[in-house]
Amino acid sequence: MKNTLQARVYPRYFLIPAIAVFSIFFLFPAVLGLILSFTDASTLSRAQDFVGLDNFELLFVNNAPQFFESVGLQFLYAAVVTVLKTVVGVSLAFLLNRAFRGVHAVRAIVYLPMMLSTIVVGSTFYYLLANQGPVNELLRGVGLGFLAQDWFGNFDLALYTVGVVETWMGVGWTMVIVLAALQAVPKELIEAAELDGVSAWQMARHLKIPYIMHAITLTGLLSFVAGMKAFDIILATTGGGPGTATGVMTIFIMKALSTSNLGYASAISFMQFILVTAIAFALNAIITRITKEKDL
Repeated sequence: MKNTLQARVYPRYFLIPAIAVFSIFFLFPAVLGLILSFTDASTLSRAQDFVGLDNFELLFVNNAPQFFESVGLQFLYAAVVTVLKTVVGVSLAFLLNRAFRGVHAVRAIVYLPMMLSTIVVGSTFYYLLANQGPVNELLRGVGLGFLAQDWFGNFDLALYTVGVVETWMGVGWTMVIVLAALQAVPKELIEAAELDGVSAWQMARHLKIPYIMHAITLTGLLSFVAGMKAFDIILATTGGGPGTATGVMTIFIMKALSTSNLGYASAISFMQFILVTAIAFALNAIITRITKEKDL
């Protein structure tokens, strides 16, 4: 009986570091933000008075249209980034899951942007994709001037352009996770499929992708959650513009902070925390259910 209890309890000790990190860096700030959201805290004063739901009333009544617009843009941005990272990352993983000269160098090059500063990357792409920047000048020089655009200044393109830039930065992470899953596919299954005359496309579609679906769904989930919290790359490229074209929820919070109303900004931040947490749990539940149904 004692050994059974130890076998059940002992593995849970390994959760302590993860719980501690989550509590310090995520749970505690969320609770602090919730407390501040019920006060008139300001960045200009140390005095704080309890104001009840005034900040939430300001958010959901006075500024409801702007807030819900920012939430919608954040959802759209997260969806764009998730689709791009998943499609490109999985494609690169399949492409680089083979032996050829220089494969390790190519993998390192794909992953390299992850090591760069987001602000530096954003500023560089802002220069490259400016209306009179090198990319547009190159297009005009080769007779493709009709493709030249003010990529970050166009209301219809700005959000998607930033999504492409973030994909360029983060797709290496998706590629590495999926590539590791691909290399774990049993060689016996691959050899058996080859002996049966299965084509490369059929093998990828009916054997490899189902086998690595757990890795694909994991990277997709984490990419979506990261997209729901994206801030620095948007700030470095468009600053939330032009107009409100890239005015996502995180930019909305930044603008609230610029008014010195810390209580109001905390209310928005707490709503973001609730939204992202709910989405993460919902997506995880859906993915788990689909996985179990496939296993059955």
